[in-house]
Amino acid sequence: MLQESEKLKLQKISELLKAFPDNDLLITGHTAMAGTQQARQKLSEERAAAVANYLVQLGVKDAYHIFSQGLGGEKPIADNSTEEGKARNRRVEITILNK
Repeated sequence: MLQESEKLKLQKISELLKAFPDNDLLITGHTAMAGTQQARQKLSEERAAAVANYLVQLGVKDAYHIFSQGLGGEKPIADNSTEEGKARNRRVEITILNK
């Protein structure tokens, strides 16, 4: 599900994340406001899980220390009435959790 360009970004990010060996990670998926609420929720969960799984493959953390969640289109960071805004809302955020 991850595009090669996104894998390259995650490979670079993974090096930074390795500086926090004792911290768990929270991966949160988001979508634009297209489709049904149920479809947005499912897509956001799939996005987050794809990133979390790839970070596990890269050896950043084991699966017990990476948590993923999807928020659908509930927390936009841009206007969903433009294509540029929709593109910005289609995202995954990585949070380094406190110990």
